[in-house]
Amino acid sequence: MQRWAVGLGLVISLSTIACSAPEERDYEQGRTAANKGLYRSALSSYDHVIKRAPESEFALRAAKEGARLATLELKDFHRAARYHQFIVLHAKEAKERVSSQKQLAGIYFDQLQNYEKAILELNKLVSDSESDTEVAKYKLDIARSNYYLNNFFQAQSELDDVLKKNVDTQEKFTAMVLKANIYIAQKEFTRAIEILKKVIEIFPEKAAQENVYQSLSVCFEESGNYKEAIQSLEIAKDKNLMPEYIEQRIKRLKEREKNRPGARGLRK
Repeated sequence: MQRWAVGLGLVISLSTIACSAPEERDYEQGRTAANKGLYRSALSSYDHVIKRAPESEFALRAAKEGARLATLELKDFHRAARYHQFIVLHAKEAKERVSSQKQLAGIYFDQLQNYEKAILELNKLVSDSESDTEVAKYKLDIARSNYYLNNFFQAQSELDDVLKKNVDTQEKFTAMVLKANIYIAQKEFTRAIEILKKVIEIFPEKAAQENVYQSLSVCFEESGNYKEAIQSLEIAKDKNLMPEYIEQRIKRLKEREKNRPGARGLRK
């Protein structure tokens, strides 16, 4: 009787393995490969799961594990983006969908520098968010993306929205400096000077740390106001960790001021 029971148990166990769904077998193969450090082999198995049974729970597990391995172990961000796209479309829990949507936007913005796609994914987060704080963060990245794409008008529009919201100190500082940089890129130095002065007034310590005085000096120099440009650098020199570099720029500006037409008066 005992032998019969053991034999029956073995038959049932083998039958269970043989009858398991193909997507489950692929998923387990992927896990085994991942545990051995065979990450590309693991992703291949996970891809089979997703292709074979996209609506199954194993496909969702495979996408989650695949996204983790692609990001952390292989740095294959294109592949990671595909896994996150799958999760956004198939996850039942809203929390999981939002988390992958954030990861997807971050991959396009930070890792792939694909700013067109970053804007697309960030706008989805804006539409789904009810938090002003979160919306401001997303819009700030949308503004950055547009800035990198030279879409200055749209970048300015996004920054105006950010600055109207109740944002924290870091985001307000970043938004104001980016707004000034947009004006600098458009050679609207008077407007840039106005904003940079406000930045220094509101965030004096951070302005010194983030080289705002140097940016202000560039604006004055480009406007032909060498005196103000030099004064800005003099202030920066006292607050900067590399005063020698600032001193070199001051000397160069003084030389330019001395040599510009009319600087020495009329010669007889």
